Amino acid sequence: MDLTRELTVARIAAQTAGIEALRLQHGVPSETKADGSPVSAGDLAADRIISDTLKAAFPADAIFSEEVVDSPLRQDNRRLWIIDPIDGTRSYVSGGEEWCIQIALAIDGVAVLGVLDLPSRGISVWAAAGIGGGVADAHGERVLRPVDGVRDILAGGTSERNRAALARVIAALPEFTYQPAQSVGVKAAQILLGEADLFVHARSIAEWDGAAPAAVLVHAGAQATDLTGEPLRFNSAAGRVPGLVFSRRCDHHALCARLAAAGIACD
Repeated sequence: MDLTRELTVARIAAQTAGIEALRLQHGVPSETKADGSPVSAGDLAADRIISDTLKAAFPADAIFSEEVVDSPLRQDNRRLWIIDPIDGTRSYVSGGEEWCIQIALAIDGVAVLGVLDLPSRGISVWAAAGIGGGVADAHGERVLRPVDGVRDILAGGTSERNRAALARVIAALPEFTYQPAQSVGVKAAQILLGEADLFVHARSIAEWDGAAPAAVLVHAGAQATDLTGEPLRFNSAAGRVPGLVFSRRCDHHALCARLAAAGIACD
């Protein structure tokens, strides 16, 4: 399976969407969706750019995006693009830097490709099956090779709805120093770039939040599993995955076992 073209198109889509989102960021209007999460003109513009680019290049593929009404027909397609046009919209609309453009491709339920573009930091990371990982920043492009984490830094969320679950994780892993971040993609990038060792999300989460970060981590040589240490699967009917554990640690599965022993399971 050669994913070179898919990766090239996804990188272009993410970069183009990121440039437009960054242009619109300051003073961008936003609304609150039915689930209580915000959506802005930047989210919608990024979604249009990504979706139009993917549809033009791969018209037979299905698309599952946070900002588009879901269709059950996507499950009939072996190839599914999973998009979060702006992960971390609260940071985005407040003028912050903790937001990320996320694009993944899942084939037969397996995330085989991911792109994370952090426009406000000028960083993009990507990886695909059979290709490996890469990073682009102010210093140019280079191969992405995560090393085992040794600093015991736990990247975690800041939202009110995840606070209780995060507190249980922190209590179960007391040697870790907590480092907040709002976007799942930003947390994955922190792990890939050596700024954090571990991220645990002890609640079910939308596939568009987890697919691209998981794909980049796995295919760049790090770890991305559910809370039990099992590989993540995508394109489910509900469009959700049962929790996330991301790391660049050789004791990843031992940490999952410690979480289980502390009674931490997906709610």
